[in-house]
Amino acid sequence: MSFELREEILKLISSMREDDYWDFKEKFHSSACDLLHDIICMANNRVDRDAYIIFGITDKTFEVVGVENDENRKNQQQMIDFLKNKKFVSGVRPRVEMRTVRIENHEVDVLVIKNSTDTPYFLTEDFPNVGRRVRAYHIYTRVGDTNTDIDKSADINNIEYLWKKRFLMTRSPFQQIMKRIENRCEWELDDNVYYNVYNPEFTITLEYDDEGPELLPEFYAYAMTNSSTMYKMLSIKHFGTQLFKKQIVILDGGRYFTPAPEWEFLNFGDLRTHTDYALKYFIKDSPAYKLNEFLFDEEDHEQRYARKRLFDFVLLFEDAFEKDIFLDYVHHRKDDFLNRIAELDGKYSWIDSNTKRRQEQIMLRLKIGKVLNKMLTEFRQQTNII
Repeated sequence: MSFELREEILKLISSMREDDYWDFKEKFHSSACDLLHDIICMANNRVDRDAYIIFGITDKTFEVVGVENDENRKNQQQMIDFLKNKKFVSGVRPRVEMRTVRIENHEVDVLVIKNSTDTPYFLTEDFPNVGRRVRAYHIYTRVGDTNTDIDKSADINNIEYLWKKRFLMTRSPFQQIMKRIENRCEWELDDNVYYNVYNPEFTITLEYDDEGPELLPEFYAYAMTNSSTMYKMLSIKHFGTQLFKKQIVILDGGRYFTPAPEWEFLNFGDLRTHTDYALKYFIKDSPAYKLNEFLFDEEDHEQRYARKRLFDFVLLFEDAFEKDIFLDYVHHRKDDFLNRIAELDGKYSWIDSNTKRRQEQIMLRLKIGKVLNKMLTEFRQQTNII
């Protein structure tokens, strides 16, 4: 997020120091070796989070000077291309994003080096440039405000930590499972129980919830070819100890499984109607959405269609911050939101329900989902968030 990132960069500037995950540069690197070395050090940082190389700030007085006139300035694609032809082990390169924030009437570029468990990053072939050399099989890291020297390798304890991070040994059992479900091929299904083939103590169990009340289909079920819906409970366990529990919705007559999305409500404070406009959503980095992807078989065209229909009416946010500022954005555009809802009158009238009131509620929520997804696309374009 541009706004959130700007606030963080301002705090780092006000600290008047550099540290484990941020480094100030007055200008872009003139040496390709120094740039590559800095990126590898940041990608192998010891604090297990995204790291920043911040261009346009002096590293002595921490004055904002900007990069708008820097002849060596690079954009995101140039940074990606720069890393693309470097010989990293297993061909896995650090992931980077270039963001620009405006501070004190200057453009400050922030190279975000994304946190990953693919550490340690290192080269399998030397990269020489103008008398400097990033060495093959040397592991560089950053400790405090200091990078490993370009002609040396990191201390053994730091190298050991980076390998532990790669094998998820620095993560809790639940975090390990959340990471491992990204590799669907690691999991086998046996009688409603998924187990990890490398760590069989990690299991994901699907069970019918016989104790709960019978639940009616949610509004998004009526976007499917078949609106019939069933429910199960998903449990994530480690050696039989339950770490996480979530309701699963089985949509489209049994074709598509997904965790139930979360509720949110838009209340415009209209005391005459007391209307709350309900929506459903996922957040990308949440366990629910990661499980949504885990349960989805992209090779199955019926599932692909059902999933597309779901996300036509259910919102998908990058993170909780985007959700909050988007809902604030909608609140400030109440009339536009309500007008768009009204323009959809007459659609979805085919919905069959046991009462007229419930039919109207389902139609309204489908319209809300459709309108908000359109507004979310516009919001991202206007704010350049993604």
